[in-house]
Amino acid sequence: MKYKYLISSLVVCLGMAMSSFGQVDLSALSTGKLKKSGSVAFNNGDYYMAAQYLEAYCKAKEDYKMMFTLAESYRLSRNYRSAEYWYDKAYKANPQKNTKALFYYATMIKTSERYAEAKGHFKSFKKEYSGAKDFSTYSALVKQQLIACDSAPSYIANPLNMGVGPLDNSTNTEQMEYMPIFLDNTSFAYANMAVDSVGANASLDSLVAPKFFEATFANNRWMTKDDWNLNVQETPSLNATHGAFSPDMQRFYFVRCEKGKKKFLSAKRKPDVCKIYMTKNTFGTWQAPEALPDVINAKNTSNIQVAVGNESKKNDEVLYFVSDRDGGRGGYDIWYSVFMSKKNEWRAPKNCGNKINSAGDEFSPYYDAVTRQMYFASDGWPGLGEMDIFKSSGELGKWTPAENMGYPINSPYDDYYFAVSPNGKKAFFATNRVGTTTGAQETCCDDIYLVDYEDVKFDIPVTGRVYEMVDPKLDGLISKNFETTADDTEIELTDEYLDSVKVDNREKKYLAGSRVALYIGNSNEKVFIASTETDSAGRYFFTVEPNHQYILQFENVRSGSAYIPFSTRGITEPDTLHLKDYGINSITKDALVIKNIYYEYGKFRLKKEQKEILDESVVSLMKEAPEIVVELGSHTDDRGGESFNLKLSQKRADEIVTYVIKRGIDKSRIIGKGYGYTVPVAPNKFDDGTDNPDGRAMNRRTEFKVIGTVSEYDNFIED
Repeated sequence: MKYKYLISSLVVCLGMAMSSFGQVDLSALSTGKLKKSGSVAFNNGDYYMAAQYLEAYCKAKEDYKMMFTLAESYRLSRNYRSAEYWYDKAYKANPQKNTKALFYYATMIKTSERYAEAKGHFKSFKKEYSGAKDFSTYSALVKQQLIACDSAPSYIANPLNMGVGPLDNSTNTEQMEYMPIFLDNTSFAYANMAVDSVGANASLDSLVAPKFFEATFANNRWMTKDDWNLNVQETPSLNATHGAFSPDMQRFYFVRCEKGKKKFLSAKRKPDVCKIYMTKNTFGTWQAPEALPDVINAKNTSNIQVAVGNESKKNDEVLYFVSDRDGGRGGYDIWYSVFMSKKNEWRAPKNCGNKINSAGDEFSPYYDAVTRQMYFASDGWPGLGEMDIFKSSGELGKWTPAENMGYPINSPYDDYYFAVSPNGKKAFFATNRVGTTTGAQETCCDDIYLVDYEDVKFDIPVTGRVYEMVDPKLDGLISKNFETTADDTEIELTDEYLDSVKVDNREKKYLAGSRVALYIGNSNEKVFIASTETDSAGRYFFTVEPNHQYILQFENVRSGSAYIPFSTRGITEPDTLHLKDYGINSITKDALVIKNIYYEYGKFRLKKEQKEILDESVVSLMKEAPEIVVELGSHTDDRGGESFNLKLSQKRADEIVTYVIKRGIDKSRIIGKGYGYTVPVAPNKFDDGTDNPDGRAMNRRTEFKVIGTVSEYDNFIED
């Protein structure tokens, strides 16, 4: 939901810390001055000072509106017990006007692990709040909170079997430590914000960015050794409030924020504005950062946090970011945009959808490009307390349902900024749970905690083989109408191959280079995880996690339902899972030349006899193999200029594609591409410079090439 006072910068969290900023002699102030000063502090995001003023005011005068604002001040400064007390008083002072206080009273009770009591108050709130303008939003939140009240005790009673604990005081101090960024398996950077700078942020016209430090692992402990800085050209300080590296570590995306300007004749400010920037590493030097274009940094929006991955189809870079832009499902949602490398531009952002984003706020995304898992924090999904950490597998707009990471990774307090080491054996996150290092009230400030997967997390190897099923009709169509330009490749006759060629007294032709895709889920709802191609013996390999259901999808040219479901539930050891051999109908991925398609010089229109040839070859084969997606490539000899031949060949390819579509083939299954004379298969001239008519004839060809299957393109995540 769009919390009214959720400010649009890193101070979303930092503003929740209890500042030591300035003590004021409140006894000298009138009730009117206390109320005004408290309201100004609250509107500026200085919740600690707002609480001081407003508590003195509310003790002197019963004002149900200011009681609610006081409770909000304590909640946003993460003083949960005081917030609980004042939400209760605010509600009782005027149940009809302050019904919303009952909702937040219940959330504060959750932080004390009084889940049954909280459940009762959530139910009461839903009844009393019915009919309000934003009831649908709060109804969705209550639904998840009721689930949380039932599930949280079970999480706590059944803790995860792994080491979870704080780093020592070399890293964790009385300040706020958060936002771990792995640099490699034995070093990470993190942000540090002085607690009193939160109060300073409220009084300044600009936002104070955190400092960054680097910690390394040595002598069996993590030690902070120095400041961390990318040393970007022409940029002494990034002034970053959040950041993330690209998967190849060659680009660093980060956020800068500007404080909202004061409104005319008002103590209130406009919302803070945060924009995303990027610096790239060129020959070892980080270049001056540039703001991403307006399609990302749109007007009247704030983008506060980033994560980076690659999409599985073209390997283009994907920026995931937290934004309050219109079209979201709650307050701050996670969005994504794909960088189209060929066009050198970003696509319009899209919402990650309802498996990630809730009616609440999503925060601190981290994308693991290896496992294709998103880790993020949310207060809108069923959790143990305030912000909980969740994970989901997938990419772009298609994900598995958000899964709570469990206890003790999650606690009844704020848990976020989860990041996994490159080898997957360690993870860090930030939390304000009881036990953190603090010089103020016990849940004011964040520390960094370590999750040790070393001895408890394991992957399960999965393997199997793919063979070609005999298909006389497909073979007949191909041999009659096409010829190959590829060299024959001999299969390496390994012992493994020879031992397995005969099964059930029937020879199998095991397929090299056959694509196999791994999905998590079932045949009704699955999300892409990884893909591979079979080796020379037709064998594929994957690694999967325990306690999940998976699907292996094969590229069968006749059927899109070529898959094997399997489960890793109950597997407790990393033993290799051997799946049965799988047979598919297959067509070579080598380019096939369509026989007897000839053109006059400079012409591209199809004649009647050429259309008949296409009916017998391309159209018939694509109808017989309804799963294939193909490229029709047109080639010329080198007579004429390069530009002329490229344009001519593209017109020829487009002409064929248009005709094939008219004959009933779906346009999504066929593309045309003109190559001109750039890909010859024979010399256009002999070595002595004389013309080679036969070579030219071979180069003037139209090729048919299988580039994928319909199920592959459907099940890959489309942007």
